[in-house]
Amino acid sequence: MAEKQVRSTRPSPKVYRRRRLAALIAGLLVIVLLVWAGIAIASSLRPKAADGNPAQAAAPSNTPTAPESSAPAPEPSAGPAVCAEGDVSVLATTAQATHGPSQNPVLVMTIKNIGKSECVVNVGTSQQEFTVMSGTDRIFSTADCLADPSDIDITMKPGGSESARFTWERVRSAPGCKIVNAKPRPGWYGFTAKLGNITSEKAGFELK
Repeated sequence: MAEKQVRSTRPSPKVYRRRRLAALIAGLLVIVLLVWAGIAIASSLRPKAADGNPAQAAAPSNTPTAPESSAPAPEPSAGPAVCAEGDVSVLATTAQATHGPSQNPVLVMTIKNIGKSECVVNVGTSQQEFTVMSGTDRIFSTADCLADPSDIDITMKPGGSESARFTWERVRSAPGCKIVNAKPRPGWYGFTAKLGNITSEKAGFELK
């Protein structure tokens, strides 16, 4: 009795290669589908601008910006203005009208704010002048021998006043502080006070 041949069911190497190629292609298709699905999902979640295009993310900035304010910047407060000449009056008086042989006249300059507003005036010795006259004869002036003149600014309210006093020792003077040997004689004299460019009316007094 002849033997029966049994055919082998093992696939050939050619079939193996076909199967491996098909599996590789299927795997690549799966990867492509997954990538495409991920891109589609990310695109759907991305915010869009008003024109329908994807909005671009703003680059971060390390420079802080100051808050905007519509309120105007405060202006620096202005102090009182300098007094105009028309806002200041100067008055000349003496402590007493008649002076005995041993009495030295006390000359008084009164400065007053006659304006309507508070203002600043320089009342320093650089601005003051006390002048004594006998008729047209210039007897004495504090400007002749003034040493180390000073500026003193004060604020004066409307109606406010300040006084400066000078004791005249009954001597004569001359510009440049020249020595004058002659002495004033008994009689009537006139005193004028001056502050800057403002001059008072003359005040009379008597020396005995």
